[in-house]
Amino acid sequence: MRVSARPGPGTGLAAIGLAAVLLGAAACGGEPAPAAVVDSTPASPYKATMLPASYTLPDVTMTDANGRPYDLPKRTRGKVTLLFFGFANCPDVCPTTMADAAGALRLLTPAERARIQVVFITADPARDTPAALKDYLGRFDPSFVGLTGPWKTIERAAGVAKVPVSPAPKNPKGNYQVQHGSNVMTYGPDGSGRLLFPYQFGSADMAKDLRTLLYKERRAA
Repeated sequence: MRVSARPGPGTGLAAIGLAAVLLGAAACGGEPAPAAVVDSTPASPYKATMLPASYTLPDVTMTDANGRPYDLPKRTRGKVTLLFFGFANCPDVCPTTMADAAGALRLLTPAERARIQVVFITADPARDTPAALKDYLGRFDPSFVGLTGPWKTIERAAGVAKVPVSPAPKNPKGNYQVQHGSNVMTYGPDGSGRLLFPYQFGSADMAKDLRTLLYKERRAA
């Protein structure tokens, strides 16, 4: 299921504007809504979409999968951070995205992997307890960090990341679905925006772009 659309040729940053954001969200298992994203520049060395530096990693402290406080910008400082909003009961978008990220890391060297942190913020705090997140993310890669917390904190973090999320339905019954964005937002070691990986980007292309990003960040350091 495709839940975000890439911009077509000629829709550069100048045309869309630095404040362009994702408009689409999907209830996993449902139909996608239209989306608009910032586009990469013609000279981009990446297949992924380049994000302007004005996109920043959310400054939030949440609860990690071990039940401990996790200061997101502090704990990821100095690393390339891949941030995704989803939920453990998601049938399609979330497991596909986490599998892509895990596959990409396996294609990198240990030294490269050590410079990357994947962070999964739940959009379903009622069901995604720390223990549930630990079990779920451990199926993909034990290095993945799962975060939960009050809905207001999750919503604020998503707003800063410019990723759409919606609260769970009131009085939910059965295995309900949750609306959330489908893209992986990627930040540099300084916490500013670098890349946007859309849904079903693929492990090989993600690994290639991450290796390029790591190389450029090392040269800039």
